[in-house]
Amino acid sequence: MDQPKLWSRSLIVLMVLNFCSAMSFWLLNVKIVQFAVDTYGVAESIAGLSITFYVISALFSRMVFGGRIDAWGVKRSIVIGSAINAIGTILYLVPMGFVPLLCVRVFHGVGFAIMSGATAAGAALVLPPERYGEGIGYYSMMQALATGIGPFVAIMLTGMFGNYRVMFVCSAIIAIIALLGTPFLTIPHQERAAKHVHIVQAVKEQGIGALIMLSVVPIASVLFLVYVCYAGIISFVTSYAHMRGLDDAVSFYFVVYAIVILISRPPVGRRIDRHGENSTIYHCLVSLVAGFVVLAFAVNGALLLASAVLVGFGIGATQSIIQTVIARDAPVEELGKANSTFFMSMDLGSGLGPVIIGAAIPVIGYSASYLGLAVLGVLAIVVYHFAHGRHH
Repeated sequence: MDQPKLWSRSLIVLMVLNFCSAMSFWLLNVKIVQFAVDTYGVAESIAGLSITFYVISALFSRMVFGGRIDAWGVKRSIVIGSAINAIGTILYLVPMGFVPLLCVRVFHGVGFAIMSGATAAGAALVLPPERYGEGIGYYSMMQALATGIGPFVAIMLTGMFGNYRVMFVCSAIIAIIALLGTPFLTIPHQERAAKHVHIVQAVKEQGIGALIMLSVVPIASVLFLVYVCYAGIISFVTSYAHMRGLDDAVSFYFVVYAIVILISRPPVGRRIDRHGENSTIYHCLVSLVAGFVVLAFAVNGALLLASAVLVGFGIGATQSIIQTVIARDAPVEELGKANSTFFMSMDLGSGLGPVIIGAAIPVIGYSASYLGLAVLGVLAIVVYHFAHGRHH
């Protein structure tokens, strides 16, 4: 039997928007702390607030605007998020002090939260349900691409030109391209019906249920644990490798990590479409656990990069699978809130992880901390099984 058509103009546009949104995040995040130190003369601990404010802004924006995406309509939400994102990146080019920079970071975080949540909801609307796994695998692959390209471009540009302005210009151009791409989107008619259903439901909802989708929380908690583990990579693997004398190998760590995600996501997506999420996600989480065990004992470059392969497959495929499950199972009228809850779990894990792991490293050391993250990966397997896996 012929499968329904996967590719459409709107899916391609959404993938470009997703890439641009992630690029505007990673292009700036890798250098923004150093920019604050060099430009304003603040201590690194204070400059780190430029990351913290952005993450907190995105987190609370998802809580506030997740349901509004459904009420506004997905396409309108994408336009609003893209516009805020573009204005936010342009504001970095305006001379300012450190406190105004933090305000710009908050504003930019709002745009990123709305844009990423709305584009994910849009992808779920334009994809045929029978091919959600494969389609969302391709869609979310753009985030992985930006994860590898963004930091590389930022480091290259600041190294070549000797200043940060060209990095901000590049980020602004990318954000403007995303905004200019929004007129080419065509979101299915379900969006309009969803808007009216959501308004009726919003009147009935009280408390935390008005901000997040409670039915998504159990499986999203798995992603929270996975992204606490991810924080141990993104925040500390460079320092750990330097301590081990593996500086040359660690320069390729995130390249290998990104390549593994790019290669693995399409076949993983096709497999869960045919055989269900349980056929793959347990293998992914076991790979994550194995990756941290290998990392804890990485005494040479080969082991370090082997860890990148295992961790890249574990984190990348798990994120894609959970996003697919949420898009597949959430009611059409609540896709915005469902995807915002999904991204909130990632934000929380990425935000709390460096604090928890950073407090553990001085006490127990890097190797024991990474073994602790392997245990956290085992906990993620248990949580997934009881929250979702045993029912499917």
